[in-house]
Amino acid sequence: MELIARFFREGGMWMYVLATVSAFAAAIILERLIYYYVHCRINAKALLTQITRLVRNGETEKARKLCASMKAPLAVILESALWHFLQQESDQEIQNAVDEVGLRELPKIQRRTHYLSLFANISTLMGLLGTIFGLQQAFGALATADPSQKATVLAQGIAMAMNTTAMGLMVAVPCMVMFSILGAKANTLIEEIDESSVRILNFLFAQRRV
Repeated sequence: MELIARFFREGGMWMYVLATVSAFAAAIILERLIYYYVHCRINAKALLTQITRLVRNGETEKARKLCASMKAPLAVILESALWHFLQQESDQEIQNAVDEVGLRELPKIQRRTHYLSLFANISTLMGLLGTIFGLQQAFGALATADPSQKATVLAQGIAMAMNTTAMGLMVAVPCMVMFSILGAKANTLIEEIDESSVRILNFLFAQRRV
């Protein structure tokens, strides 16, 4: 703990900026993980199978209520399709309603993840800026500092340069890794929603022709 405190202290004011960036990044990562793996956790294939079985048995309202009991974007979109189907609306009206709900729900999946890429760039640049100021302090000491203090001031400047560089990379690397992981998860969810929406619409439209 003492080593970490010294590492942070020797880095100067840039360490506070980097710590703030890391706190925001950690908050976004935690929120997105909860959203993707808790809020959006749903077995699409099992849900579609259950819905189609209920609709075939004439229990469309029960299928709609099943979707309404879930808060995942996929369930919201499916619930909209079933509700408009129950209202005896035309195929085009149901399609338009599903598209409208999709335009509202899909952006929620990609929300805030792009900030991780931004934070990675900011932390890298802040680390570089701290490095430049640290080197300026170090080399400035060679020209202006008292001979007895040159070694100390030089060491402080180099410590600031190295510590801010290290801290910047320590923040940037996890941000980029999580940006890739969360981005891939978001794309998977969107593809799953697109596929499930098409399947439920095709099924509902086919039911009318039976």
